[in-house]
Amino acid sequence: MINLSPRGARSRMRWAGAAAAVAVALSGCTGAEPEENVPAGQIGGNLNFWVGLDTVDDASMAKYKSIYLDPFQQQYPNVNFKLSPQNNEGLTQKIQTALAAGQGPDLIPLNSSVAIPFADAGYLADLGGLAEQENWKDTIFPWALDIGVVNEKLLVLPVSYETLVLFYNKTLFEKHGWQVPTDRASLEALADKMVAAGVTPFANANADYAGATEHVLSCMLNQVAGPGKLHDALKGQISFTDQAFVDTIELMVSYFQKGWFSGGVKQYFSTPDTQKMAKLANGQTGMFMSGSWEIGPMNEYFDDSGNQWDWAPLPPLAAGVPSNVFPLAVGDAIAVNAASKNQSAAKAYLKWKFSDKEANWQAIKEVGDLPLPFKFDAAAAPEGIDPRFLTQYTAISDASLAKRVGYVTWTSFGGAAESYLLENEDKLLTGDLSARDFLAGIDKAFKQDQEKGLIPPVFETTAR
Repeated sequence: MINLSPRGARSRMRWAGAAAAVAVALSGCTGAEPEENVPAGQIGGNLNFWVGLDTVDDASMAKYKSIYLDPFQQQYPNVNFKLSPQNNEGLTQKIQTALAAGQGPDLIPLNSSVAIPFADAGYLADLGGLAEQENWKDTIFPWALDIGVVNEKLLVLPVSYETLVLFYNKTLFEKHGWQVPTDRASLEALADKMVAAGVTPFANANADYAGATEHVLSCMLNQVAGPGKLHDALKGQISFTDQAFVDTIELMVSYFQKGWFSGGVKQYFSTPDTQKMAKLANGQTGMFMSGSWEIGPMNEYFDDSGNQWDWAPLPPLAAGVPSNVFPLAVGDAIAVNAASKNQSAAKAYLKWKFSDKEANWQAIKEVGDLPLPFKFDAAAAPEGIDPRFLTQYTAISDASLAKRVGYVTWTSFGGAAESYLLENEDKLLTGDLSARDFLAGIDKAFKQDQEKGLIPPVFETTAR
């Protein structure tokens, strides 16, 4: 299988803030700029396009071109792509170096905490006129569009979105008559039953990507402290040292100390992704807290095992935390190079990207891409799309519209808090850092981000 997706479990989208909602960004627009209103047949010229791939080879390039470029050129035949294949590893740094030299691609893929620095450096073109022309404020989820606003300008567009859920080995559950947990009591009772049956409760491990602990931490923050507390902390209304966050960290650490993740902290640090997924698929482990991006690997490993998997919303683990809540995150994003000599073609690509639903479905089906941040229409799916993918994204879409949502650290925290978290979260598991000291560090770093205006817009939640 050719992996064209730059997201993967080891490369989550990380954001470093924005200063205003997109409504503000669009309110000052007097209309579309001339280059945004050019008829398709009149748009041409060269478009420098960096293709980020996990594996750079002819087969991957051909597949990428057929999915992400050829449909565009059917509508804009006069645009000539100047392709530059790049390995995803270190791609952000390469782009930053090129932009600093006044070069780089016309379209900038973003998968790191660079929105604010790139904007402050003047690298990103204003997309407000294009957004107004295309009426994106009424089609793209407001929370997703808001995240791309920096200094009251829309500079970045999210091209996928994701959530955190509970995956589980359905075959194993049916064999033992286990039920999917719906609260703390049922989760802890199930974990004890699994241990008694020789099954490790959670497959999570971080040998291949140390930052994977952040996925577990974000799950627990939404399950224990809850989205309401997270919202208030992100707005600066309460401190991250609040007792609800202390309870979150202490409960997470206690689960690790019980050996519920990979069988123990030592195994958690030493188990690579291949073993982690194989153990879940063959029933050595039962559940997996992670994100929508795992659907592809789940299918791959479970197909080999002959077992079946399924998913469920994360269960609330504290009194007052609602159920059926979906933490929201941006997956991949894109921007236009402010120094581009062909912004008409670059913005035409974005216009196509957000209007060609058929091409998006093709990418979902053929390479496991994630949906654009629009209301999800499962009825429009072509044959062959995994029904579990459809049910999951229908649920995320419905939750987005109802604001029954939560927050993840890599999308909603600022850069300093995010860096502190990544550098120190594993010290919690080894006992080298207490919950209170860890949260004091988070709170200090968060306030630094807040003072500099580096906190992304905090979307509202009804999950209180």
